[in-house]
Amino acid sequence: MKDLISGAGALFAEFAEPEKAQRAYTELRARGYRSLDSYSPFPITSEQAQGSGGWPPLAIAVFASGLLGGIAGYLIQWYANAYSYPLNIGGRPAHAVLAFIYPTFAAAVLFAGLTAFIGLLIALRLPRLWQPVMEIGGFEHVGIDRYWIVVGLDGGALDVDRSRTELNLLGAVRILDVAADS
Repeated sequence: MKDLISGAGALFAEFAEPEKAQRAYTELRARGYRSLDSYSPFPITSEQAQGSGGWPPLAIAVFASGLLGGIAGYLIQWYANAYSYPLNIGGRPAHAVLAFIYPTFAAAVLFAGLTAFIGLLIALRLPRLWQPVMEIGGFEHVGIDRYWIVVGLDGGALDVDRSRTELNLLGAVRILDVAADS
């Protein structure tokens, strides 16, 4: 979102129905607009619904850290119980694999959980105490019943009046111009 506003600003168009917002998005994309974004309670375009098609980087990082945590947990137990300070108590083996399963699982879950938590904070750029887009009146309904299409103005390369007229013709309830410095 920050990238769309960073040039000359952006036009925020509010739609009351998802069909109109979806049609507006596809029409604008077909007319050559490349700096488009949408805010809605659910994905309104097929490219948003499909996603990237591969494993998300956060999922890969969580899996890798969970695997690393499990290996580290097992190696710590092996080092402490079988190599560094083996105890012969009642004829039990020092390297007891079954006894190491639960702590290994707990270490894997701990590492994966911490990576998921920290990775999500980084991916969402949180904690963000203030977002300029939340200053738009009525934007808080985007998670409930409103649909917004954002047209980035690309450093003034697009005609604002023409874009505003096209959005009106596509059924926008209202159109707001958000400057880059806000």
